[in-house]
Amino acid sequence: MLYAHVRIAEAQVAPAPPTDDPLNEIVVTATRNSQPASQVLEALVVIDRAALEDSLATDVGDVLRFHAGLDIGRSGGPGQPLSLFIRGANSDQSIIMIDGVRINAGTIGGAPLQNLAPELFERIEIVEGPRSAIYGTDAIGGVVNLITRTGGPSGADAMLDYGRYATGEFAGDGNYTEGDTSLRAAFTGQRSTGLPPLVGDTLDSGYKNLSGTAAASTKIADVDVGAFYWLSTGTSQYAEGNYNSDFSAFASFTPLEERFSNSALAVHASGDLTDIWHARVTLSRIIDDLRQARDDIYTQPPVGDFDYTSRDTFDLQNDVKIAGALVNQLVTFGTILTKEHTNSLSYGTGYAIETQTETYYVQDQLEDGPNRLLLAGGYYHHPAFGDHETWNAEYGYAVASNTLLIASAGTAFRAPSATDRFGFGGAPHLLPESSRNFELGIKSRISESQQVTFSAFQNTINDLIEFVPDPSNQIYGGENQNIDRARIQGLEAIWELHADPWSVRAEASLQDPRNLSADAQDTELLRRTKRSFTLSSARRIGRTELGLEFLESGARQDVNGVTGAPEVRDGGYLLSALWTKVALTPAWSVTARLDNALNRQYALANGYNTAGRAASISTRYSFR
Repeated sequence: MLYAHVRIAEAQVAPAPPTDDPLNEIVVTATRNSQPASQVLEALVVIDRAALEDSLATDVGDVLRFHAGLDIGRSGGPGQPLSLFIRGANSDQSIIMIDGVRINAGTIGGAPLQNLAPELFERIEIVEGPRSAIYGTDAIGGVVNLITRTGGPSGADAMLDYGRYATGEFAGDGNYTEGDTSLRAAFTGQRSTGLPPLVGDTLDSGYKNLSGTAAASTKIADVDVGAFYWLSTGTSQYAEGNYNSDFSAFASFTPLEERFSNSALAVHASGDLTDIWHARVTLSRIIDDLRQARDDIYTQPPVGDFDYTSRDTFDLQNDVKIAGALVNQLVTFGTILTKEHTNSLSYGTGYAIETQTETYYVQDQLEDGPNRLLLAGGYYHHPAFGDHETWNAEYGYAVASNTLLIASAGTAFRAPSATDRFGFGGAPHLLPESSRNFELGIKSRISESQQVTFSAFQNTINDLIEFVPDPSNQIYGGENQNIDRARIQGLEAIWELHADPWSVRAEASLQDPRNLSADAQDTELLRRTKRSFTLSSARRIGRTELGLEFLESGARQDVNGVTGAPEVRDGGYLLSALWTKVALTPAWSVTARLDNALNRQYALANGYNTAGRAASISTRYSFR
């Protein structure tokens, strides 16, 4: 039944319960309610705990990139800026959450993906497609929800890892459960000498990150209450290129450093108002604080550049379950109220803005025999951009017990960030971006151990915001502008096999991300590939597990930051990784991994280096 798990539907904040079926996990992000993945009408990717552990990745970007349709832009090695493009949408057109709390910065719109250590999380859920109706602004490309470590038997785990570029990590987690009370915590410390971020530089840029999460939950009378906290703090070195006299190349490089602190705090309470009405309220605060160690020479007196966001959120969700003889219905409605303060200084341009927004939503999920229907509508109010309405309409038909046909449509929008309007290249007159998406799909469980998924979509984005170079602009060299229109058409396919001792997942994406503005003359959107293919496989042999991963990505258009030319073309690339895990005892394991095994040279952002062949080894022990 579609609503069999409504009682544990603790919005998207609470982790879903574990399942013994890897092809039908319980997910929470697509509709803000718990339901089996096979019943979800939206395009969905789930990355489980085993994949996070086996990746030995410094940040979640190195995990996400092995899934087709998720393009990564990276400006160097560990700790350098990281961008995520979901289905060709801009990197600031997706919502990033931790346990359901949005962590996108109000200054630049994106989230600090480079500071999110995989060791802190139990799994990652990625919903592709428009979700503004239930989440508000920014959900044009999709939503990424990182779910922190969950409970299980009381105990603790510890991990040590070391690899190329003197990259080391120590991590630990523990939990205690007694009756209705649960305490959980996880931490990780990372350090790396890094690599030179800019092509032509020879000085490494290091990275330090100390991160942790803590959570507690209990029951008071008939009310579930809880809280969680996440903190990531550290330093990241980088390089600034100094142009030669004709601006055709960098003549020298200046090493620089920045300090970052990212945090989220949330408290929540939930309970039944009636036999059919469940409510949950969440109060949260996030802080995104980035500060340069060098003074800005354009300000008098000189001070260091910085970006600061604090956002307080009130989130109320109501779930009303209506069960009949033949029809089951779940109505979800609520409100999201935010108060956000942004403060920034960059290259002599600064601003301080306070913004209060309101989101109201209602969603109706209905199941009638083989028919499944979802209708959702959202209303959003922004003091600078007025009112916006968005919607989703999704229909699924079960042609058999194991096959679901899906048709859907939806709209989304994004209000320009404070940096879009008032920062580097800012334009206060910008309009919000809006999108309309159409999609057809099929999910089929072709056997107990295999599943295939196909999707075809078209997403049209109006008033897309892009930085447009303009030599006459002597301050920024260009300006943010709303281009006429962009359109992304795509096909996606996923095949999964989980049959002990084998586990295989293959994904393919073909997409055409087009800038349809008159000035662009129907060109490709930057930093999006037109095709990608990924393959992840593992086989267990006794106490040993062997794994192989492939990522093939096509060429992509990119900016040319050195010469000022509008575009260059980065070539496609093929990456491969090998790993092996040996269980020395039931509690103790050792994992070795070789990334970029073919030692390919490639670019994720023009003018920036990427890591070459890199080996790492880790050991993990469970005190349970």
